[in-house]
Amino acid sequence: MKTLIALARKALASGPIPVVKYAVMRLIWWFSFRFTIRDSRMPKVSIVVPVYNVEAFLADALRSARAQNWPNLEIIVVNDGATDGSAAIIDRFFYRTPFLRGVVQPNAGLGAARNTGLAAIDDTDYVMFLDSDDLLPLGAVKRFVEKAESTGSPLVVGKAVCFYGARYFDRTSTAAFFRKTRDAISVNELPEILGDATSWNKLYNWQFWQANHFKFPEGVAYEDMTLVVTAYLAAKQFDLIADASYFWRVRAEGESLSKRRTELKSLQDRLLSMEQIDKILKLSVERGFITPLVHLTWLTRIISLDLPLFVESLPVTDQAFFDELHSRAGKLLADAPEQVWTEATGKHRKAVWAAVHGSREQTLKLLAE
Repeated sequence: MKTLIALARKALASGPIPVVKYAVMRLIWWFSFRFTIRDSRMPKVSIVVPVYNVEAFLADALRSARAQNWPNLEIIVVNDGATDGSAAIIDRFFYRTPFLRGVVQPNAGLGAARNTGLAAIDDTDYVMFLDSDDLLPLGAVKRFVEKAESTGSPLVVGKAVCFYGARYFDRTSTAAFFRKTRDAISVNELPEILGDATSWNKLYNWQFWQANHFKFPEGVAYEDMTLVVTAYLAAKQFDLIADASYFWRVRAEGESLSKRRTELKSLQDRLLSMEQIDKILKLSVERGFITPLVHLTWLTRIISLDLPLFVESLPVTDQAFFDELHSRAGKLLADAPEQVWTEATGKHRKAVWAAVHGSREQTLKLLAE
């Protein structure tokens, strides 16, 4: 049975099945783009698409964005100093898509590119983000806007689905949040939502964004985590959409930022985000904005899901990598109650404890068990 499942997954990941699927999808995207009636009286949505060396995936990302059957749409594509064929692809879509605008800048990173796209917005009602190797499901923008307009929530969060070729599957770390659509809820009602801290599967009210002076950090990885957690807290209420609202491409090992778990800089940037979020949550608890459970739930999550990403890399990294993890994660979790460690899950929970409290040798021994 396992062999059959593996063969099925392989067939869906590459070969003729994905080729046929996306050939059909391109026709559907084209028809949706051509036959959607534009109406400037409807709420306007601006989609910011940062681009850097993704020529293999960019065209489909843009096709999926402009195929959204929402009548008042703007796509802002930021060429972040791409050195491949991305610029030519952007130009081709620019001449064929009246509501697409392009911005070019020297390479400055994902956070800076998103900020540039935001600065290019003249006037809008809502803003979204689409990474240039991902896809938007048909009708996603319509679902987002209709939900925001019906509830008045400044933030709407949609279910993100992973895909590799023609194989689509839930994100295991967040799928539980999206079992049902929920309106006007708060972080206190669903503290686990802080684990969904990506910027791209969400719709933001533009006035809400501007009023809170949100800006992506620049020059660091995981640039959206602190901002999104801050947005959850500032929103007071948000909506959840259980339908697939964003397709997140799983790329080959070494290509995706999320896979760079052996790099010291990546570890440092992730720890920085955790430290910033921890400070924000502690302050929010002190001021009575959130309950202590929200902070404890987040600590449980980072032990269960975030820190293991880097603990797994310890066998192939050096002592300096371990020392950085040990020192900074140790300070982060110094006051974590026993409850947090008891409720944490994942096969590497003991190894995380050893990395925080013990030595590299102890941690490696637990990883080898």
